[in-house]
Amino acid sequence: MSETKLNSKQLTAVSMAQIAVCAALVCVSAFISIPIPIIPVPFTLQVLMVMLIALILKPIYALAAQVLYTLLGLVGLPVFSGGKSGFGAIISPTGGFIIGFIAAVFLVSLLKGKNPNILRYILVSVFVGLPVMYIFGIAMFMLYLGKDLWTAIVSLTSVFFLVDIAKCVIASVFAFLLSYPLKKANIGF
Repeated sequence: MSETKLNSKQLTAVSMAQIAVCAALVCVSAFISIPIPIIPVPFTLQVLMVMLIALILKPIYALAAQVLYTLLGLVGLPVFSGGKSGFGAIISPTGGFIIGFIAAVFLVSLLKGKNPNILRYILVSVFVGLPVMYIFGIAMFMLYLGKDLWTAIVSLTSVFFLVDIAKCVIASVFAFLLSYPLKKANIGF
């Protein structure tokens, strides 16, 4: 059975709980929001949480958790950074990152491998996850603010990129440390 297809046999109470808890963790990570005066994108712990979810859940569950988080925000719950919600939060300078989280969580989870490997976790999250998030984030930043590509890249990467790499490393370490207990309990992976 493919890991990327979801059917009724796979969707158990435990897997639904995993998806819900992970979506809740992303919600909490968005509330830890520190505004940065020079750009309209705040510092949050969402990148760390998105990567952790990607690394501990099966790809389809990681995708479902991130889509659930996004849907909660779209229907009006204040779960996006700074307590924002609704479609307007997607059509904003930070909205591309919300969409990018969906693509990144799935791709990182798909490429993390079957066996826990901290180096692979770091490489996949930094060299696949971050670029995917940044592509969507930079695109929306450019569209919303009318900035050129170079200005958008410099504005977003100069402030966040090294910190986001550190978040990927931290998420990878946590995922690696959690991998054996989660496998033993038959949760995740």
